Amino acid sequence: MRRLMGPLAPDEANALVRKLKNLGMDGEEELQALLPRIKVKRRVSRGEDIVRVGSSPGFSTVLLAGVACRYKMIESGRRQIFTFQYAGDFCDFHRYVLSELNDAVLALTDCSIGVILHEDIARITAQYPKLGVALWRDTLLEASIFRERLLNVGQRPALPRIAHLICEQMARLEAIGSTSSVIPLTQVDLADAAGLSVVHMNRTVQDLRELGILSKNRRGIEVVHREGLVDIAQFDGRYLDIPLVLVTRQPRSLRPLSDGFLPSQN
Repeated sequence: MRRLMGPLAPDEANALVRKLKNLGMDGEEELQALLPRIKVKRRVSRGEDIVRVGSSPGFSTVLLAGVACRYKMIESGRRQIFTFQYAGDFCDFHRYVLSELNDAVLALTDCSIGVILHEDIARITAQYPKLGVALWRDTLLEASIFRERLLNVGQRPALPRIAHLICEQMARLEAIGSTSSVIPLTQVDLADAAGLSVVHMNRTVQDLRELGILSKNRRGIEVVHREGLVDIAQFDGRYLDIPLVLVTRQPRSLRPLSDGFLPSQN
């Protein structure tokens, strides 16, 4: 573990603590057992792999700040993004059990990461079973996101597909304390997660802007009509199993938006 910097500062642990509490681990004793064993390893620049294909380093990586994605490159050179990762997420906890896999984790922004040795995970989960259950629950929720992503890509048209993907990111970001209406992802990132070409993605974003769902005043993805976004996506966030603002699926009907009306898609 090169460039090991030292223990977590209190502010670096905030997102992880919040996530663990969302996972049902609210005991101070378990947190105090886990947090000192996570060491700040290094900063990772945007575009750099945090976890490489086939690596089996004997530790798991925690994202402390920034945005990353778990992905795989296919033969054509295109990238498939499986899931996005935010502060507090384990980047590769599955490698604690499955040591060598053929996917990787990429920093989509500048990131800060920490590491915890697999032997430490084994020791503290044996001593604190509630911590083990919380980490197990986290892997099950990641699998739930994968199932929903498969459904999204396989069955939904482009407009509700992208709307659903944006709703998911908003809900996950809010769960770790974000209050921003801006999604910290590019159109290319969303296209690679949704299985769309960049051209198709750009056309879909323009449609959402014309409907008054996304802001027309910036190049990024800024949501200005949350209810309309939920309505298009038919978003039901129960698969995320976290405290959500966007959990209620809105009724399908003619709904006034800032730029006209969104027709029912029944």
